[in-house]
Amino acid sequence: MISRIGVQPVIASVGAGSTRQTYRVGDMVDGEEQMSNEVSCTNDLSVDGNVNLVHWRGEGALFRVYRSNGSGFDLLTETAESQFIDSGDA
Repeated sequence: MISRIGVQPVIASVGAGSTRQTYRVGDMVDGEEQMSNEVSCTNDLSVDGNVNLVHWRGEGALFRVYRSNGSGFDLLTETAESQFIDSGDA
């Protein structure tokens, strides 16, 4: 179960297309995916060097990171790590 989640935008250069990204992390517990709370930030991920660092605490062996730009959540990656750097490519 995810006990804590956060997101930190890293802004190398300000762009005109800043949008709000919202993240959730899923953790498999007893065969069911349990979702974290949502966290959000605003960043222009189309600008080279701009990224969002999503980080969390959880007990699972595999986590799923999801992002929404306002129209549902899309799976970005599955990872065993407790962080993910979103550069907007996914």
